[in-house]
Amino acid sequence: MEKEVNTPNIIDMEGQNSESSSSKDGSSGSGKIEAIQSVWGKHGKLLIILAEFDNSTIYTYFVYAQSHFNQIAALAAVKTAGGLCFAVLKPLVAKLSDVFGRGEMYPVWLLFYVVAAILCAKSPNYESYAAGYMLHMFAQTGVNTMNDVLAADVSTARQRGLAVQLQFLPYVFMPFTSAFVTEKVVNGIGWRWGIGMLGIIMPVGLAPIIYLLLNWQRKAKKVGWVTKSNITIYNFFSELDMGGMGLFTVGLALILLPATLAGTLANGWKTAWVIACVSVGGLCLAALPFYERFFAKHPFMPTRYLKDLNITMALLLYCTDGIALGVTHSYFYTWCIIARGYSVRDAVFISAVHRAVQFLFGIVLGAVLWWTRRYKWLIFIGVAVRFLGYGLMFRIRNSSSSTAEIVIVQIIQGIGDALVGTCSFVASTVAVPHKEVAQMTSLAVCLSTLGSTIGTAIGGGIYTSYFRAELIKELGSSGTPALIGSVFNSITKNLPPIGSPERDAIARAYNQILAYFTDTHNLVEDQEARLDMNGKVVIEDDKDTALSIGRH
Repeated sequence: MEKEVNTPNIIDMEGQNSESSSSKDGSSGSGKIEAIQSVWGKHGKLLIILAEFDNSTIYTYFVYAQSHFNQIAALAAVKTAGGLCFAVLKPLVAKLSDVFGRGEMYPVWLLFYVVAAILCAKSPNYESYAAGYMLHMFAQTGVNTMNDVLAADVSTARQRGLAVQLQFLPYVFMPFTSAFVTEKVVNGIGWRWGIGMLGIIMPVGLAPIIYLLLNWQRKAKKVGWVTKSNITIYNFFSELDMGGMGLFTVGLALILLPATLAGTLANGWKTAWVIACVSVGGLCLAALPFYERFFAKHPFMPTRYLKDLNITMALLLYCTDGIALGVTHSYFYTWCIIARGYSVRDAVFISAVHRAVQFLFGIVLGAVLWWTRRYKWLIFIGVAVRFLGYGLMFRIRNSSSSTAEIVIVQIIQGIGDALVGTCSFVASTVAVPHKEVAQMTSLAVCLSTLGSTIGTAIGGGIYTSYFRAELIKELGSSGTPALIGSVFNSITKNLPPIGSPERDAIARAYNQILAYFTDTHNLVEDQEARLDMNGKVVIEDDKDTALSIGRH
């Protein structure tokens, strides 16, 4: 028996929801985009989608920065903190883009990006570098969220899966070309200059987008589609839903950060401040639905979303997909360097295969969704492919597996992630009116990033809890405290030569840690399969140009 949901019952596949798409409220960010759409035409839309700047080298530089400061063991903790920042600020960024407009907010995030690059490049100690890294994640949150929102804005519901994936087109080939640059930089002028150069390149990459947005918005004003908005301070904070955002951000921070650090403490989870933080964080998250339901005038997470099975299942799939990926790939690059002995270039190549295939297949999948207008059966296939790919990781977790085997496994995993991620995103965004697309986009990507952050925290906990013990076990009498400490905290200092008994022992220890990562992933993947089997997410054809969304 069909029950009505709280989202519009008919979705126009050419214009999303007719009520919102016909609105000419040009005072909001989404209204400005709708006005700009009427001016720039199809060619402008395609240019904006393809004008995404790629920064595929910076995270390799971050790994070598951690190694420079003897903090490889803290790599997952820093990634977790940065990922938390990246995730929880996404709804805030989306709200800011709705209040002030897309073109107006791009320069703000660009300024933070440049300052972060300078701070990282000039950092005299690890604390300064970590501060720069966090500022970089803050800036990247702004830029990436704006890109996601913009791609969703300039596309119809039918086009959305394709449009959002098209912005990642540079990731298909840039990691493989930039690997040569990365190797030259790391082995030559150093990681500091690598990060510093991106602080110069990024403004050049974003300048065309900013110019086009502001220029087209000016043209839209001339034809009367955009009106000036006079917003009060109260309305500003109300539209940002600062109360809800505060509960969401504080709650997550008080849970995830202590969870990441607990493994490094003498008493672990029994430490008093860890228990207090997790308890208060849980209370904040528990209070969030009540605040959003009864107090927020412009909730960033409307409670009706949680009542819509289409949205709930899609977002949960998005989150568990991120957890599984975060667990298995938190130390994958360092495994390539130490356990396999690959060069900087080759390690970048292999690490990039998963993402490149994911983005490339995601673009193809977006076109398939545009044509078929169905996605549920693709999610089933995606979960099955992911099971296969991550199951095969057991095969490559040894020194005898070939490079071809490692690459093939990464390809299979990338295809599975593309199927699950793209279909989950489309499922969540087509279920809301156009004026809420930015909000839903930020929530979807936020939960995916949160999942990856949680997975990274789990991976970091496994590394810090078991890797030292595995090194002691495998190295035996040759495992001096200096050697173990060096391998535990760095990928560049005092490593035994490749082929030596000590290096082989270190590789076996790393392989065992990779096995723990894979075991954890398979537990998460099992829950993802249960979600897919039980979540009755249905999109049925109503007419040739419409979808009827219901809960059965």
